[in-house]
Amino acid sequence: MADPTDGLCSEIQAALGALVAQQRSGRSHEVVQLDVPVGQLKTLFMLWTAGKPQTMGQIAQVLDVSLGSVTGLVDGLVERGLVRREEDPGDRRQKLARLTPRAQARLRRIERERSLVASPLLRRMPLDDLQALRQGLVALATAPGASVRARR
Repeated sequence: MADPTDGLCSEIQAALGALVAQQRSGRSHEVVQLDVPVGQLKTLFMLWTAGKPQTMGQIAQVLDVSLGSVTGLVDGLVERGLVRREEDPGDRRQKLARLTPRAQARLRRIERERSLVASPLLRRMPLDDLQALRQGLVALATAPGASVRARR
């Protein structure tokens, strides 16, 4: 007998996939304006989500790439003025990657742009559904093994 959660998990993943596809079709103006390769974009979002400077090793682990790849990604972002390298005060042998104020401003605009797309959809939902969605998303974000903290 199949586990009843299997079907629910599949339906949730399909719904999330449909939402992502819908978001992609709108192509974020801000993301397009950044004009960075996908790997660098992932690095920016990883640093943004982390909310604090990260070592090259931390970036490599999250992105599941080699340290050499991270060096190239961060170099490109440094050249574009979106990331700055600095010494780790706790371990001077380590370098930290930190978003520049310019990158932070761009990423805030991307977040606002995304919110402008999602807000009208959410506002059309019944209150009970919104509360259930919030409860489910909070549970997902705080589930054991979840490694990304929710931004407020």
